[in-house]
Amino acid sequence: MRLILVRHAKAENREKWVGEDDMKRPLTKKGVKQAKKIAKYIAKKYPDVDAIVSSLALRACDTAKFIAKKQSHSTFFLNPNINPEEGLQGFLGHKDEIEEDWQTLVVVGHEPSISEFVRFICAKGTLNLYVGKGCVVELERESENDWLLVGLHNF
Repeated sequence: MRLILVRHAKAENREKWVGEDDMKRPLTKKGVKQAKKIAKYIAKKYPDVDAIVSSLALRACDTAKFIAKKQSHSTFFLNPNINPEEGLQGFLGHKDEIEEDWQTLVVVGHEPSISEFVRFICAKGTLNLYVGKGCVVELERESENDWLLVGLHNF
């Protein structure tokens, strides 16, 4: 089983969105280019993604849509459990939803949830990791409760 965690591509500055709904904050032009590079990388390395899951935030949805365009046979769905305000508990709740027959799952979400999740499942809290915008974190399951960090790529 492979779990590919993607932090959404570069979005408009949060400071510009004061008083606006942060969930509607869009990707910048650079973010769109970044999302396309991420999609191309994932399609080349993992051409048969089983499912793509995204938070409901526009910046994550748009990043995930670029990935989905390159994955003709994958299931795409949104999950509020990985929205920005959900944190580590949202990711942990989502972990149990991974279907046994899926070999490769892509999850598009936010910081600090992604790094906290990786720290929790790979290093039992001992790994110091920060995942920047447009970063792809690749994990492989070694056994029932053991995951291995096999890749970290910034775009």
